[in-house]
Amino acid sequence: MNSSEDFHPNENGWQNSIIIVPTLLSSSTLLTVIIILWRLFSRKRGDKRDAGERTGDARNGDYAVNMGGVYEYPLGAPDPVLEMKQLPQDWRVEDRAVLCVGHFGPISRAVLVGKGEDRCEVILKELSEKCSPGEVQDFIDLLKFYNEVCNHGGVVRMLWCQTEAPPMCLIMEAMTLGNLLLFLRESHEEEMADTPSAVCSITEQDVFSMASQVASGLEYLSGTHNLVHGYVAACNVLIHEDMSVRLCGLGLASVQHRTGSFPTSRAARVPVKWQSPERLREPSVTEKSDVWSFGIFLYEMVTLGAPPYPDVDPAKFPKTLKKNYRMAKPQQCGERLYDVMTSCWQWEALNRPCFTNLLKQLQNFSAEANGSTLLRATDTLNWAEYLRVAGIPS
Repeated sequence: MNSSEDFHPNENGWQNSIIIVPTLLSSSTLLTVIIILWRLFSRKRGDKRDAGERTGDARNGDYAVNMGGVYEYPLGAPDPVLEMKQLPQDWRVEDRAVLCVGHFGPISRAVLVGKGEDRCEVILKELSEKCSPGEVQDFIDLLKFYNEVCNHGGVVRMLWCQTEAPPMCLIMEAMTLGNLLLFLRESHEEEMADTPSAVCSITEQDVFSMASQVASGLEYLSGTHNLVHGYVAACNVLIHEDMSVRLCGLGLASVQHRTGSFPTSRAARVPVKWQSPERLREPSVTEKSDVWSFGIFLYEMVTLGAPPYPDVDPAKFPKTLKKNYRMAKPQQCGERLYDVMTSCWQWEALNRPCFTNLLKQLQNFSAEANGSTLLRATDTLNWAEYLRVAGIPS
């Protein structure tokens, strides 16, 4: 009897424990989860705020590609990859003249003076002193890209770099006549003066030669490194007085080389008249979209820098292109060259040739090109009008 009475109170206590203990455990677990989530949320807000302070507003494009990146090699410490490319201490830079302000900072033409007072013209791409840590790392990555990838006659090459003392800079070979688009546009002034110089004398055969060199550089990027350029145009080609040319403007390719993907936000800044149909529909940049742009580049050269689709307003260009509109053959353009152009402008990307095939066509057709008649400018636009018609922000 006693044993039975003892059992009931214990049974009631056990039943209460079954109810109370899980309740307490559930409450404490829920509280712990809430605290963890609150801390994670607070940390993300702080990280986002810090990244915004370091890199700027992404919507305005004022940000480093390497968002909030950490600089692996502080200024003054040697980078093992770039150590052999450091500018020798007994070399100096003279006669610096700023050409423009690029993505990282000022771009200048200068003279490099070495031992024995040897001199050579160079292009300096400098890193701004007001850069973020992410931009510093991006610049280091750009230098590594030039060192590892730009070892081909069709692309501009790095001579030296400076990372162990400010300002950080990339030192590239200079081409005596500079930017091809500006060179072509200046030929308009030569014609108006009716005293064309020998340097500005370009024939259709020269166009084939220069186009082959650019196509060779693009074939190297796509074939050897699986990279795309993203903005194939006369403004991204440099020309020497012997009519040799090299591809430049490789910033988009350098980002793709580092990250494995194409920076669509920066690629969207390319003027629409150089973009392929699929690229206008969605942010897709491939070798075949570069091929489309290469056809526009051929048009630029044979017209001595005329804006593409001169009779189409840039705002209406996508709709006009969708109607299967293509540029007519320029008057001074041979049939062979125009055939190459139109093959680049096939609506379906798969139907366009690759750069290997384009290079073969250009080399085979070059012998048939006109090598005696000088090309003439096909428009009389001033620079401001050119920018407006081409759809390039001034």
